[in-house]
Amino acid sequence: MLGQFISPAGYADILSRGRAKEMPLLALAPEAMRTDYNRKPFLVGHALSEQSLFELDPLFALCRRLPPEQILYRVGKIPGDTPLESSYDDFKQGLTLEDVLQHFEERQAYICINNPERDATYKPMIEGLLGEIAAQTDPLDPVMSWYSSYIFISARDSVTPYHMDREMNFLLQIRGRKTVYLWDQDDDEIMDSEQKDRLLSRIGGRPPYQPSFEAKALAFALRPGTGVHHPFIAPHRVHTGAELSVSLALTFRTRQSDMWTDAHRFNARMRGLGLRPAPVGRHVWLDRAKCSLARAGQRLHRMLGATQHDAA
Repeated sequence: MLGQFISPAGYADILSRGRAKEMPLLALAPEAMRTDYNRKPFLVGHALSEQSLFELDPLFALCRRLPPEQILYRVGKIPGDTPLESSYDDFKQGLTLEDVLQHFEERQAYICINNPERDATYKPMIEGLLGEIAAQTDPLDPVMSWYSSYIFISARDSVTPYHMDREMNFLLQIRGRKTVYLWDQDDDEIMDSEQKDRLLSRIGGRPPYQPSFEAKALAFALRPGTGVHHPFIAPHRVHTGAELSVSLALTFRTRQSDMWTDAHRFNARMRGLGLRPAPVGRHVWLDRAKCSLARAGQRLHRMLGATQHDAA
């Protein structure tokens, strides 16, 4: 599984370090965080462009020392409605990682480094940034439970196809330029309640893109030193400009988003029984009850599985 869970003690440590940081690398406007965090996207600032860890030579060295399964690569220029999960296989076009690293711009390649925080050199930087985010989000959405980071190295005219993540995200542009298109996660035309239930219960694929969505996109032009916040499960698509691009995505979950996820899973089970449950997000007390029932069902499933294993 990508990413890693955060224990209560681990979160307390990350939060404490974030609050104590004298010279933060992120510029998160308190007013924007208070009014827009996890509701709608907004721009943020950062100083990562000055950090040597995000220059190409250290990044390519990171690609060479991480386990191969953490490095995904393909050609960069692909259709914007391509399924994200299959894009790395469908558009690899015979490339090898070493070929990509030696001839990156010539091959017009695209690299996604999964979980650079697992590398001892990058972990302090990534967790420091996460602590800065936690220092701002804790009063609004306390206790991060999981996080994962990604570094994207993209040649000119590269595309990250339309998709939605199952967490919150701060995407930070470090080198080059890119345009991020984001859609309202609460717009039923973009993604209705049943599609959200299926997405978060991992039944089937992500809700597909439709050409009619384009008129509703919010476009954010990112340059080095800027970034954009993605609310929970907000659909998005990304295009780079005419030069090489480097960006960092910090994704995370919280107790609140975990509760929503489990409530959606409960709804998906009810739909499987032919019922039509109320959409998640309308009634907090009902969402909490669904979450509790879903988690009780998971515990029972694990207990029964362990009993059957012991009996065998």
